[in-house]
Amino acid sequence: MTTTTPAKTKLKRILIIVLSLAMGIAIVVSFVKNKQPPERIPYVEVERAVRVIETAELPLVIEATGFGSATPDQKWDAVSNVKGHVIFRHDDLESGELLPKGTLMLAIDPGVYALALAESDAEIASVDAEVAQLMQEAANAALLLELENQRLALAEADLTRTRTLLASGAVPQASFDTQLRATLQQRQAVQTLENQASIIPIQLSRLQAQKDRTLTKRAQVESDLADTKFYAPFDLRVSDVQVDLYQYINPGQMLFSADSTDTAEVVLQVPMQNLRRVLRELPSEGDLDIERLDAYVQLVGEEQTWDAEVVRIANGIDPATRTVRVVLNIQQPDSMADPVKNPPLPKGMYVEGTLHFTATEPRMIIPQEAIHEGWVYLVDPDDRLERREIEVDYYQGGMAIIMSGLEAGETVILDDIVPAITGTLLDPKRDLTTEQTLKITAAGGAL
Repeated sequence: MTTTTPAKTKLKRILIIVLSLAMGIAIVVSFVKNKQPPERIPYVEVERAVRVIETAELPLVIEATGFGSATPDQKWDAVSNVKGHVIFRHDDLESGELLPKGTLMLAIDPGVYALALAESDAEIASVDAEVAQLMQEAANAALLLELENQRLALAEADLTRTRTLLASGAVPQASFDTQLRATLQQRQAVQTLENQASIIPIQLSRLQAQKDRTLTKRAQVESDLADTKFYAPFDLRVSDVQVDLYQYINPGQMLFSADSTDTAEVVLQVPMQNLRRVLRELPSEGDLDIERLDAYVQLVGEEQTWDAEVVRIANGIDPATRTVRVVLNIQQPDSMADPVKNPPLPKGMYVEGTLHFTATEPRMIIPQEAIHEGWVYLVDPDDRLERREIEVDYYQGGMAIIMSGLEAGETVILDDIVPAITGTLLDPKRDLTTEQTLKITAAGGAL
């Protein structure tokens, strides 16, 4: 039986390790001797595909937009000026009903005011009779005064002759005294008639004042009588009714309210800087002519639009929103024959309004997306990237109106290149759809 000693086992392990190291070294040496040098691959520059447009000066419709609510151009709150029972109420005097101009909508019992009118007429007739009587008395007094003046002239002549005869001793003193008393009595008669004649104008003035007061009272009664009937002052739509037939009405009581149907009004809240831009470029000779501005309103979130007329620009600026109030008028349809194609602008609807006009000269315009923090990316004649700083006048509807930095015929990149390294080789693809959309948008789109 063979016995393996520890020394032999240890020697065996050492031999295995030495042989393994020798084999590894041989393999490494073989790899080093047989190693091939690295293959040289020629560098090929990769083109970056980009969407581009060709710049051009385009006709531009300058716009300013704002928001507001539609309200009727005219509103009528019918308030009673008189008292009495309602004796007539139109069958269509209900909320939402349409009534034409001149329609009798409501009537209050006019009896009290008709009686007051008759009383005023009677007072005026009485005053006229007194005036006629005084005028006749004045005429009679004038005739009597003329006669009495003649008698006074004769008495004065007799008195003069008697005084002469008395001085010559031809008549006694008693005869002179008798003639003097007769003359004094005649003077008194004349003075009495003159006093009566002077009082008549005063009496006439008093009667005229009395008549004027009665006429004023009558005019008020006529006004009250007219106020017993309520006629539609314009074509209207009834909005609220607070009165019933046979109800007793007091002065100052609210009866009903209605809105005009021919014209709606919208007060747009337009940002000050946008309105200033529009007004700045608006052609004018001297005073600002806002009638040159065209306008339309559109329901927010809807496609329905209405043409509008710019009426005025309200004074002052809203300090909270920095907006200016621009008042628009919208002509409502004459009838409800086609409410789908030609609908009225409903009361209280929230709308977006646009003010616009065509600029006198074309402008350099590019899509807003082509601007990168004040820079644009261009394709140079060698199809390489060029970065250029530009100056934007303003933005409008996704467009950038350029003040300086671009010329017509240059190629602007629409894509956002990251990283944007000058000189990068590009593969430009002209985006004709974007160019056409830009032209349409600049020209006002669907205007």
